[in-house]
Amino acid sequence: MRPQRMAALLLLLFTCLLAGAPAVLATTTVINLISSDPGFSRLIKELQRNRLIVVLNNRKTCTFFAPTNAAFDRWDHEHPGKRMDKQTLLYHILPDNVLTEDLRDAMLLETLLVREGYLGDNGEGQLVAVSKPSWRPGRKVRLLVGDAELLEKDWQADNGVVHVVDRLLLPPEDLVETMQKHDELSTIYNLVHSAGLDALLRQHQPFTLFAPTTAALKRFSDIQERYLRHEQGRKDLEITFYHHIHAGTIYKEDIQPGASSVSTLEGQELMVNRDDKLLVDNAEMEKTDILASNGVIHTVSHPLLPSALVWTAAKYLVGLNATQFVNGLREAGLSHYIDDPEASYTIFAPQDDTFSLESLSGLQDTKDVFKYHVVSGRKILAKFQDGQLLETELYMGQLNGGAQRSKITLKQDNKHTVVLIDGVEVKGESVQVGKSLIYLLSRPLDLPLPIIQEMKNDESLSGFVHALRASGLYNRLSDARGITVFAPSTTAWDELGAVTDYLMINDNSSAAALEAVARYAIVEDIHYTPDIKFGRTMLKTSEGSELVVERSSGAIYVGEGRLERSLQVGGKIVGKDILVDSGVIHTVSSVALPPTLSITLLNVLQGAGTRNFLQAFQTSNITQILTNWGQDYTIFAPTDEAFKAADLEDMLNDKDFVARLVRLHVIPGKILKLEEDVSDDESSMLNTDARLSLRDIHRDGKSFGVRVKGARSKKEAKIVRMGRAHPAWNTEEYHGRRRPATGLNQQYADEDGQKTSSVSEMLAPQPGGVIYVIDRVLLPGDPDTLGVAWFWISVVLLGLLGTIGLCVLTAVSVHALVREIRHLEGYEPVATDEEAQRQQGEDQDAAPAAPAAPAAPAAATQAEPDVAVLGDTAAAERAS
Repeated sequence: MRPQRMAALLLLLFTCLLAGAPAVLATTTVINLISSDPGFSRLIKELQRNRLIVVLNNRKTCTFFAPTNAAFDRWDHEHPGKRMDKQTLLYHILPDNVLTEDLRDAMLLETLLVREGYLGDNGEGQLVAVSKPSWRPGRKVRLLVGDAELLEKDWQADNGVVHVVDRLLLPPEDLVETMQKHDELSTIYNLVHSAGLDALLRQHQPFTLFAPTTAALKRFSDIQERYLRHEQGRKDLEITFYHHIHAGTIYKEDIQPGASSVSTLEGQELMVNRDDKLLVDNAEMEKTDILASNGVIHTVSHPLLPSALVWTAAKYLVGLNATQFVNGLREAGLSHYIDDPEASYTIFAPQDDTFSLESLSGLQDTKDVFKYHVVSGRKILAKFQDGQLLETELYMGQLNGGAQRSKITLKQDNKHTVVLIDGVEVKGESVQVGKSLIYLLSRPLDLPLPIIQEMKNDESLSGFVHALRASGLYNRLSDARGITVFAPSTTAWDELGAVTDYLMINDNSSAAALEAVARYAIVEDIHYTPDIKFGRTMLKTSEGSELVVERSSGAIYVGEGRLERSLQVGGKIVGKDILVDSGVIHTVSSVALPPTLSITLLNVLQGAGTRNFLQAFQTSNITQILTNWGQDYTIFAPTDEAFKAADLEDMLNDKDFVARLVRLHVIPGKILKLEEDVSDDESSMLNTDARLSLRDIHRDGKSFGVRVKGARSKKEAKIVRMGRAHPAWNTEEYHGRRRPATGLNQQYADEDGQKTSSVSEMLAPQPGGVIYVIDRVLLPGDPDTLGVAWFWISVVLLGLLGTIGLCVLTAVSVHALVREIRHLEGYEPVATDEEAQRQQGEDQDAAPAAPAAPAAPAAATQAEPDVAVLGDTAAAERAS
């Protein structure tokens, strides 16, 4: 192309000189240059169609990046059906002459494409960037303008310069579209697009966007990102996004060395520092001058966070999908728990899939529910202990203004510790935000129930509920405030045995006793087990007496405090810290009887229902031992069925018989204990020879029997129930005249609630007694009808067998004697007729024939056997 152009110029000059015309130089324009080359036919056509020929010809200076026909073919392929527009062609033209020697890497060139207001109000043209890819040995040096490579350079015309490019230069799109086309900006684009914030960046005015890359946005935690994407986080997202935007364009070349500040749409300035690196708010500008039609983008290495973005518990809860919980706190006027960044709380929050505000519609005051999920201060998961109580933000009048607790339980599951709060599982680790901690729950926490409802729901407390009903305290307890109930378990009431039966009789005496027992389990103050100190503590009960609570060796015991044959105070707390709306319940393994309560052996017999035995006591005129506390007694009381089975009901009016019978069932001066492998013999009250034997039937500590020692029958009367007498403390005992014992630290609570320590003092064992209900009546001979019958049958059989044996022996002896006498007298046995005939036949066969013997001698010989057979010796002699 260049030789033809040069030849045309020389020919024109030569023609002018020959004609002698004045010396006038013809003008060669940019259009002349490109139109003379058929490789630009498509370009000329598009310039003509868009009426840009005149524009170029009228330019005194310009630089035209001229795409070849091949470049247009490529563009057609990439944009099928799209027509070339004037804006795209103008984007190929610079207003000034720019030679390749003037181009440098990262240089920005202003084009003739002006979009009104996009880059300012002064007619600024759209920019195109120059880049020089890194050079490698053996490869040519490349020069790019936009995405187009310069194929031929510096074609100079009188009104400009032409550079040939291999593809069309595409004008930049707005900031939003530009972000969308860069993979590293896809996350920031999606974030602002989903929040509807991209409209700003489509406006016809210039902006500079410092855009965090996808990698940079990973500085936000998943919780923070989810919050910013949430509707409730839109305001913070807008603040943060606007903090990345400067109104106007700042290109890299505009940033001066050193530090400077840049304003933002959010209001807070950014600090820019250009030294070895280009930093903005300490984030490195990684990629600069990404051109857009209405501004420029610089990517940064991490998000630029304004001081207005403050992370709070509320924002983290939204990011943790606990939005309903957040809404509920705010509606209840409790937003200070979650919106104050300086506040320090531990928050237990249910997520939206397990909680909704509609579920609280039936509650009078929803504030209580939300307060119960908040604990003051930071509670570290690793420091949680099994049974630990957390003091919540729920302060209740029913607790006398105190804070309601929640209870921590730790369980092992496949070597993994599961943390439960009030039975609700804590999901995962804690999340820290500021000075607060957040724990997610598998479901919302339930408020502690009213005390009566809680006990009704607990099968192990059904016995105590029955006692409250029977004593008339059921409804009154519902109105109590700030109480602790040491509630005996149902098993404990069963183990009390006949005493429980007596308390439930519902006569005047037993009703008063039952109310005293029930009141003795109620303390009108709140005592959680973590607050109970080691040693003994005296607590004033609703009954009026003091209840002793003793903590030692990891266990807590509750009782009246007397040393009843054991160092243990009383029952053990087996279910601790059952939280209720008015206090706390502790389940106790035994029933504590108040020290002022007297339950005699007579009362126990009344409860046992042994009416016949009680009548026998009255007939025997020794009922004083049933109410006398002089010594211990062990009494075996047969049931009414036992008396009926022994057919003794009609004999209960026989005073002598009854007196002996009753005394046989009483062991004075000692209480026999039902212990495993017990085997005890004790004299009864009847006399020292009438001893009773108590033993463990199966040697398992569960089945016990008693019998009269020495009786023919070995069968025991089984113990089916028991009950202990309970002597009341006398005045001196109750007011503290005790003798020193173990020396345990003891605390006493005075009327003002102040506790003082002293040396523990225990009382000596007190006389009392025990009733064992048995299923058989013990008799002095303890006859066994079936056993006696079999005994006499055995005697008769043995006698008969002995007689028969004696007769047989006598017959054998007589027969032997007769044989001996006959032998001594020469007696020969006489053969029978059959034997004689057989012998005669044998003789005839063996001897020779002989003359027949005379008949007379044979007859005489035949007469001898008849005499011998009779066995009469004298007769035999006469016959001879």
